Amino acid sequence: MNIYKKLQTARVELQKTALKKSGVNKFAGFRYFELGDFIPAVNVLFEKHGMLAAFNIHKEVASLTIVNTEKPDEVIVFSSPFADANIKGTTPVQSLGGAHTYLKRYLYLNALEIVDNDVLDASVGTGKLETASNTTKLVESIKALADKPGAKEVIDNVSAQAKEKFGLASWEGLPAISLRKVLRKLEAL
Repeated sequence: MNIYKKLQTARVELQKTALKKSGVNKFAGFRYFELGDFIPAVNVLFEKHGMLAAFNIHKEVASLTIVNTEKPDEVIVFSSPFADANIKGTTPVQSLGGAHTYLKRYLYLNALEIVDNDVLDASVGTGKLETASNTTKLVESIKALADKPGAKEVIDNVSAQAKEKFGLASWEGLPAISLRKVLRKLEAL
């Protein structure tokens, strides 16, 4: 079987598995795939179908090369320009590691056609991409209305939903669009 057929077969088999997203972006309120969510299943499928994946970064380009182990001259290469992760509060080496992890994850998602959230497209126009200071202002506005009659019930309900839906410790970490809804409910009391 050629490398293209092997990869397509692995893609279809991977789609039949129950992959679960363990990554949580608390700020924007969405879940995403981490490498550990799919790499073990991919490794099993690649071994089964005689393939190997090799991640590499060379001259500002990250690549994921998938090799047919039965015919090593058959390869498929997925690539992306290198970009710095700019992770706040990290050392340069940690930021570099973050960039490697992000690039590897995105290349695997692309190569295996694993469907994940498209955060930017899903967030445009929703208020989810607001600045931290705007979100902080929304939280402060909600807290200012917390003494209104009925506000405690609304906030308790929102807290429970934040924990259940987004895995957040506090409602304060909700995305701006959700915070605006809470604020409107409290203003309507």
